[in-house]
Parts: sequence; C-alpha cells; structure tokens
Amino acid sequence: MIFIVIMLVFIFLFILLTILSLPGMALFNKFSDQRYQADEKELLTGILTTAILSTEATGEVVTNFVNESRKTMPAKIFHSSQGSVHSIAKGTEVLIIETKLGIAYVIPYQQTLIS
Repeated sequence: MIFIVIMLVFIFLFILLTILSLPGMALFNKFSDQRYQADEKELLTGILTTAILSTEATGEVVTNFVNESRKTMPAKIFHSSQGSVHSIAKGTEVLIIETKLGIAYVIPYQQTLIS
C-alpha cells in the first residue's frame, strides 16, 4: 500500500514539474532554434534521386544546406547552346543553373581542382 502511495506521489510530482517547466522550455526553444532561411540562389548543387532519361523528362534532385537540412524538387535538364546533355543518371551530382516555378534546371557537375 505504501509503495502505491509513493509511486502516485512521484507520478504527481513528475506531472507537476513537467507542466511548470513547459513555458521555460518553450522560451528556451524560441531563442535557441536558429532557422536557416535558404534562398534559391544558395541551391547550387544536388544529387539526382531519380534519373532524367530524356530532355523532356522530369527527375528529382536533393540539395543539402549548411545546417544539414534537405530539400527535394523536380529537376529537368538545362538546355544551353553550348552543350547537349540528353540524359542524366540517378546518383549523379548536378549543378542547378536556375529554378523556375519550383523546377530545378540542372546539368552534370564535375568538380575541378585548380592548382
């Protein structure tokens, strides 16, 4: 019987302390969370999660931000007068040239080291 009473007192104290600390936790979260507002200009590179099999097809690209958040968006091949890319395989790193109406226009990206 005493064990049950002690357990009920602990449960009551736990609930009471939780309720009393909620405003403090909310205030802490408000000041400690730093939201990263990504501008479309910062979406420079990404990885294709769905292949783009033709110039008219739509794939999907995943971009990573500085704070390790991700954004996925539809992707199409960017048409330029200089190059002629007809398809891009899944898993390829791509350079996002522009975004229009939520669609990323991409080309394959090869990093080069300047020595």
